[in-house]
Amino acid sequence: MHLNSVETQRPILQTGPSRGLLPLTESASTPRLRATFAIYIGLVAAATVVGPDSMSATWYYLSGAVGFACVVIACLGRIWASVFIAGHKDVELVTTGPYARCRHPLYACSILAAFGLGLTTRSALLCAIVVVLIAAMVIYAAAGEEQFLADAFPEEFKAYVAATPNQWWPGSRPAALPEHLDVRPVVFWKSFLDASSFFVLYLLVALAAEYRLLPAS
Repeated sequence: MHLNSVETQRPILQTGPSRGLLPLTESASTPRLRATFAIYIGLVAAATVVGPDSMSATWYYLSGAVGFACVVIACLGRIWASVFIAGHKDVELVTTGPYARCRHPLYACSILAAFGLGLTTRSALLCAIVVVLIAAMVIYAAAGEEQFLADAFPEEFKAYVAATPNQWWPGSRPAALPEHLDVRPVVFWKSFLDASSFFVLYLLVALAAEYRLLPAS
């Protein structure tokens, strides 16, 4: 359920019709988004039966706290990245803010959120599976986006890659912050709701894990 409307429209991909290229639209990402939704629904269902039915209090509270922290950081990171891309699609290549630190901040936050949700299941197996599946999908999507960007912005993107070599983890390059940002409220609001959906997922996963850990009557 990380159905990010900005992400589905290629968040760092900003192309204009004057370039003579076919922009990648929301429909191009629909299969991946449906697969993501199915993975998270499956995670909630699996958390009710897969994993230990008892554990130490230390591991229980630690995994819950770390999982929640990962989800919070991921949500805030996605919202922050959305501030810079909302309303700029089909206009320019975004290279400021979080995009100055790494090339795929939205996708990186998606992986972090998957890790947090996996920890919340209190199942090492489920955590590993969900992280691998989500990471595989976003890495594949990112590779396609980068190829498209290389074709759409040959010189600009080459310079961007040289200046921002990190794809996923924030680098040491200072994040350039513009004095003003032109943000479309409607687009940003959708991004905010999409990021916030991770909290709903966290609650569902936590409840599913609690159900599994209930003592048998």
